[in-house]
Order: sequence, then C-alpha cells, then structure tokens
Amino acid sequence: MKVKVLLLDDIFSSLFRDKFSANQLVWDDNWVASIEDAFIASEKSTGISFELIKSGKIESWQEIIENEKPDILILDISWPEQAMEKYGDRLRATEISLNILPEIRTAYPSLPVICHTAKPDKELIEKAYKAGATFFVEKVGMSMPEVQVSLVYIIIYLLRRVQ
Repeated sequence: MKVKVLLLDDIFSSLFRDKFSANQLVWDDNWVASIEDAFIASEKSTGISFELIKSGKIESWQEIIENEKPDILILDISWPEQAMEKYGDRLRATEISLNILPEIRTAYPSLPVICHTAKPDKELIEKAYKAGATFFVEKVGMSMPEVQVSLVYIIIYLLRRVQ
C-alpha cells in the first residue's frame, strides 16, 4: 500500500527560508528528515510505503491538493512570516491556517487533516478542532525517527477510519 502525505508547513516557504541562515534552518530540516526516516523505517513493519510531498505555499492549498491528491494532510498551524506579510503582525500566525482549514474541510470533507505546532495550548488545539482538524499533534523537536514514528501509526489509524 502506498500513502501520499502532504506536509504543508511554513518551513518550506520562501518567506521563511529566505529570512533565516542555513544554520538557523538546521532544526527544522532535521525534524523533516526524521519524519522521512520514520516513514522509511516503518515500511517493512507496516507494509506501507509513504510518499512525502512538502510545500510552504499555504495560499495555493487547493491547487496542491487537486494536483497531488494526498491521502492525508499534515498542516502546520503557525505561519508567522505569512501573517507578517498579510496582517503586518506575526502574532496572528495561527489565523492563516485556522482561516483556511474550514475551506479545506468543506472542499475535502473526507481528507484526514493532522494539525501540528510547537508548544500548543488548550485554546489553540480547540480552535484547530473547531476549524476542522481530524487530529492534533505537538511538533516534537527531537530529530530522531524513533520519536516521529508515532506519526506513522496515527496516519494508519486515520486512513482506516476513512476507508
């Protein structure tokens, strides 16, 4: 079985990547690499091959979903650089995805959406679920596939629910 995962995260956007040096991007890049490694490592035990599509173009979400046809979407909740560009205020970073999530849910009601961010609070988690999140996970800063492998099992669970 092959599962296509769309990771829509600001760390892939040019607004984000152009702002920081390569040294400052190491944490995010290692985090993504650990997810990719977890997907690869779990293939033998699960029989599932994961394809990870990465995009930082949240404003093009519909086109990306239509073209890529993912089985699951992992959506970053916080988009500070996009909020600065749109609202002139980084503190409105969660509004970017929380405003788009209901549109995603309306257009693709059966698409599982896992939202994530670092250090979420109860209010943000509730807002994400109200906006249409299927599941919420904290972005774990450890760049080890063993830590990220739980995401594999969450994806398997969510895909079994929509089949």
